[in-house]
Amino acid sequence: MPLTDAVKDYARSHGAHLVGVAPVERFEGAPVGHHPADLLPGAKSVVVVAIRLFQSCLDHPRISAGSEIIPEESLPGVQRHFYRRTNYETVNWSLQIVSHQIAYLLAEAGNEVMPCPVTYYQGGLSSTVPGYFAPLSHRHAAVAAGLGTFGLNNLVLSPRFGPRNRFNSIITTAELQPDEMLAEDVCRGEDCRICLDAWPECFGELHDLEMNGRSFRMARMFGCKAGCGGGGCIRVCPVQRKIKSA
Repeated sequence: MPLTDAVKDYARSHGAHLVGVAPVERFEGAPVGHHPADLLPGAKSVVVVAIRLFQSCLDHPRISAGSEIIPEESLPGVQRHFYRRTNYETVNWSLQIVSHQIAYLLAEAGNEVMPCPVTYYQGGLSSTVPGYFAPLSHRHAAVAAGLGTFGLNNLVLSPRFGPRNRFNSIITTAELQPDEMLAEDVCRGEDCRICLDAWPECFGELHDLEMNGRSFRMARMFGCKAGCGGGGCIRVCPVQRKIKSA
């Protein structure tokens, strides 16, 4: 079995809901220090995996509403806890584990490999980094690997899950078969704007991002604010609220 097929089959059988491959050439123009080859000299490919999120857990503001046990003033904290454990921490650890397993497979085939960490949690290390910038943008990697397209809210929407997915990346010197980037936008764009209108304090002016011959319309993002409780712009998005079957 060709290595690319083996990697994808392995990823899917070990918990990834989506997997794609991008050649490093698609990262041209990345900030210095953030190109895959800056992180792993000789890099040829980036494998990107995704795990879906549950809409039921994104709808955390309704959890235990009207509880006879939990005081009303404590509910927001309980609801955020529910969301963070189910749709953030567990998903992040699952992504980290499957990424390392893929890295071992690539390494055993004789390649250099770097499994990247998932994006750090808001309030941790990210609080010391303006703009929440990470060593490698998993969102840009996901678009480059053909898993989705950027939406107005800066998130990557996949055809199957909309914005309800999180991503992680594995950089390797293996020259894998790349996937095509998506030709059509998944986001409904300015005809929709539900995410921007729901949380105007989180977003600024619209601009265009150019990437590998594609242009993506998106809003400047100021970061997740306390008002949405976490995942608000994902929660209200109408794209694939009901997940398509595989």
